[in-house]
Amino acid sequence: MLLIRLLRFLRGTVTFEVKGKFSERFLNLLSRNGIPVFCTCYQQDGFTAQTLVKRYFLIRPFVRKTHVKVRVTERKGLPFLIKKYSKRIGLLLGVFVFLLGVYLSGEFVWEIQINGNQTISDDEVLQSLEEQGLTRGSWKRSLDVSKIAMNLRHQYHQIGWAAVNLVGSIAQVEINERIEGNEVLEDKTPCNIVASRGGQIVSMEVYDGQKVVKKGDVVKKGEMIVSGIVKGSTGKAVIRHARAKVMAEYPESCQIKIPLSQTLQVPVGGMRNYRYLKIGSVHIPMFIAGEKPEKYFERTFKRPIKLCGITLPFDMIIHQVIPAQSESVKISKEKAEEFAEKQLNEYEVKQPDRKVVSRKIKKQVTRDSLIVNAEYIFCSDIANQEEILFNGSSGLK
Repeated sequence: MLLIRLLRFLRGTVTFEVKGKFSERFLNLLSRNGIPVFCTCYQQDGFTAQTLVKRYFLIRPFVRKTHVKVRVTERKGLPFLIKKYSKRIGLLLGVFVFLLGVYLSGEFVWEIQINGNQTISDDEVLQSLEEQGLTRGSWKRSLDVSKIAMNLRHQYHQIGWAAVNLVGSIAQVEINERIEGNEVLEDKTPCNIVASRGGQIVSMEVYDGQKVVKKGDVVKKGEMIVSGIVKGSTGKAVIRHARAKVMAEYPESCQIKIPLSQTLQVPVGGMRNYRYLKIGSVHIPMFIAGEKPEKYFERTFKRPIKLCGITLPFDMIIHQVIPAQSESVKISKEKAEEFAEKQLNEYEVKQPDRKVVSRKIKKQVTRDSLIVNAEYIFCSDIANQEEILFNGSSGLK
């Protein structure tokens, strides 16, 4: 029934009133001659009925034949709406553009969701996706999501698995990060334990395999610590998957130089904002071009565009330029020591799996700089699994 009403609306209908002695005969003649009549309603002196607008003009011969009076009481449907608003072409064009925009909006990416990343920031992933053409406002049919996911895995070694799924207007990026550290071989793979770096062994916990060195020995990088070849109960050699935790201490040195006189760029005011409308990969400038100062600071912000609380697939890029000038600044010894201490702390936590055993610091002040020399003793696990390879002649390699 709903489909019939829709078809009648698209074709247009006319409601007419019939009066006269032969009004029933008039309606019968219309039906016999293929003129559709529907929604017929009996009245005291006649009938009201409906027909299609194109068929209404075919009833005149039957009006003359039956001597009835016919009067149009109502017109409905799309043809009459078009005629009514034909002089308002802008309104019709606006409705058409709106409907077209709603239809095409599903063909573009409106939002990017990133899930599963822990060591890699969202900004890094978004930057990589943008370099591959996936941004808010990208046309979905132009994206090769399998290739994008594969490039993500190649670009970041932390990513063990990645997938890009297009769900409606949302691009969902699923990331599964691998556990950082030395590559761990499968439990059944024959292997030795070798030193990942040189140092003096302070403790050993051997879970499987045969010790080659002992606590207090000094080893070099790549030297075997635990052998995967052990003697079995029958006296024959058995190849095992060696596992161990070997803590060793090793020295490292670090030198930091802090200039006591530096030339810095100092802001002088007069900030300018350059705005760009970003649609996909296209940046449309929203300003009148002007010359930039010779020296300046710059910052870039990205803000999504919202309409009635709905985030649109466009961004406003704000490029902020702050004029600057060069000034010579002197730094006190105390301030330079603060800078040096901050850099030393950053150096110490550069590798989170090691701990500081001792630290000796020597400071030297010259005419133009502060030089800090630090001697460290670090302690970390140097056990690294190395697969035992076989060859055809000797059996081991």
